[in-house]
Amino acid sequence: MRVPSQRLLVLAVFLCPALSFLNSCGSPQSAGDVLGTAYVAPATLNLRRDLREKNTSGVLLKHGEPVYVLEIRRRFVRIRTGKGDTGWVDSLQLLSPDEMKNLQEADQRARELPSQGMASVYDPLNVHLEPSRQSPAFATIPQGGTVSVVAHRVEPKVNETPKPPNLIAERPQPTAHRSKKATRASLRLPPPPPAPKPPANWQELSAERIEGSSSTADKKAERDEKKAEAAKKPVVLEDWTLVRLKDNSSGWVLSRNLVMLIPDEVAQYAEGRRITSYFDLGEVQDEQKGSRHNWLWTTLSSTEPYDFDSWRVFLWNRRRHRYETSHRQRDVEGYFPVHVDPPDASAFGRTFGLITKDDDGRFRRRTYLFDGVRVHLTATENYHPGAATETNAAVETAKAQGKTGGENWLKNGWTSLKGRLSQKRQP
Repeated sequence: MRVPSQRLLVLAVFLCPALSFLNSCGSPQSAGDVLGTAYVAPATLNLRRDLREKNTSGVLLKHGEPVYVLEIRRRFVRIRTGKGDTGWVDSLQLLSPDEMKNLQEADQRARELPSQGMASVYDPLNVHLEPSRQSPAFATIPQGGTVSVVAHRVEPKVNETPKPPNLIAERPQPTAHRSKKATRASLRLPPPPPAPKPPANWQELSAERIEGSSSTADKKAERDEKKAEAAKKPVVLEDWTLVRLKDNSSGWVLSRNLVMLIPDEVAQYAEGRRITSYFDLGEVQDEQKGSRHNWLWTTLSSTEPYDFDSWRVFLWNRRRHRYETSHRQRDVEGYFPVHVDPPDASAFGRTFGLITKDDDGRFRRRTYLFDGVRVHLTATENYHPGAATETNAAVETAKAQGKTGGENWLKNGWTSLKGRLSQKRQP
């Protein structure tokens, strides 16, 4: 039986709008109900079907995955993934687009920082996005895993609840709604008279209406007194270390949980100080003990905003078959990065540079030469912290000088040093 063409036309006219409406409502990719865009902060995140239930929807999200915000209920938000799965999550476990952009920029800057040594952990350790316990952990260092140490920071141990990120983009108001000022300006009405001023003792008058209540001024004085007492309490500080993982991503961990991978024969001389960086200054062959290395390390005795307060050079004594101190310097205010030139067969000794803040408040970068036995100061120059490009330029300039006559400068300096020593030995 054939249906007349007119009936088919009528059915198409009524069914097409209905089907399109149902399709738009059920499509997971529809953008009409999207309030904003966010990104997953922790390493893994589970979706919850309902806020009243503790079960999960079985959907596991990973760090950095984009999601769409559909609804907000205080701290919790309902999101939709790129695959169309919906559920509820804690807003503190999400990053706004601006936070994600800042995180990527900080990660890129951390990749350009030189390594200050390798470290390991005895137990699994969480890697946080920021140097804070409340910051989401996006990765975990496994037991016995190794990371590269690149920076150090001291932050207060704050127990306050972090604020949820701003996940909703501001939408422009419809043009149909006009403000009162715009309406009054269009009608050219006279401005309203100013409001009468309250009496001078309005606070006391308001307090007298409620029996046993205090005035607003008294409450403000109590709040100020509490703030003053809280300010007198000492602020608890924590040491955080910026580490670079094997996938070149960077994050913050508590410094006390890291173990620098310097040999135990050297680490036993730390004297309770925390080793913040270490560097290899060359290999030494011992007939009894085999291969050993000379070392440079920096240490920190307490929680301080700078990176180290002492540094030390160890050499391996082949006659006594033990490590001995070649040079030690204490009570300094040192900052990263510590630079050590790579080994060069054509150059004499190993050179390294350290950045310290002197008593006059200026930063200086001092270059030393380790000849295998002693440490000699070869150069001192002013240093401007906070500019990685300047640091890289200084390193490149030093390399260029070493290729275009820097070696002759080192040889001449060493020759003059030997001449002065020989003159002192003559009777």
